[in-house]
Amino acid sequence: MKRKRRISDLMDEQSKFKEALASVTIRAEENGGKLSAEEAKELLKDMEFNDEQMSMIYAYLASKGYVVEGAVLPEKEQEPYTEEEEEFLEQYRKDMKSMRRQTEEALQELFSAALAGEQEAIRLLTEHYMEKVLAVAEEYAHRGMLIQDLIQEGNIGLLMGLHGAADAEHGELTEDYLEREIRKTIRAAMDEQSGETRVGEEVTGKLNKLADSITELTEDLGREVSPEELSVFLDMPLDEIEDLLRIAGDTIEVDRQEQK
Repeated sequence: MKRKRRISDLMDEQSKFKEALASVTIRAEENGGKLSAEEAKELLKDMEFNDEQMSMIYAYLASKGYVVEGAVLPEKEQEPYTEEEEEFLEQYRKDMKSMRRQTEEALQELFSAALAGEQEAIRLLTEHYMEKVLAVAEEYAHRGMLIQDLIQEGNIGLLMGLHGAADAEHGELTEDYLEREIRKTIRAAMDEQSGETRVGEEVTGKLNKLADSITELTEDLGREVSPEELSVFLDMPLDEIEDLLRIAGDTIEVDRQEQK
């Protein structure tokens, strides 16, 4: 009975941890993909984690693309950029030097003008925040997307933020708002690419399984197999078999005489 209680307690703790961690990620999402270490500690205070455990949690959040400001992360060797990325960054930084930076007072005036839809103000703000886009993009580097693609998505987010604030019924235009929009667009692109990667891996797995099945059936039957036979053998819809065969092209041969 004591053993059962211990297992039950453990499962309860795991459930509480999952709920607490979910609340941390929700808070980060609400804040454009970032939160402070103090916010994370407050949301996880009931778990009574020590500093080392919190550091591991910060590392987990970072691996998911969240930024935890003020967090002490386990030391990790910085991955180098590719030669292509280095060349792009060199040119991007060179371009930034020719862009006009704004004073704090000028920024406030430009924010008001951009909210009114003035295109020149939007252009000047776009130039001013090129450096912010670079800084945010570098935080998400080495996670499956090239730095130039991250910067491109960040610039799209910046423009959407500048135009979107003017279109909104209750317009808001601040540096924090623009950073949230930059992060949101970059994270959306990363999520989309991650999804495409998973789909690609799934299709590759099915193609390998299809090829193995064709080899096996051809050897057993002493002839080429038909899509209908593969559908029965793999318990897979005929339409899906046909789609996979189209993807494979000439690399897979089947007997199509039985097809209607």
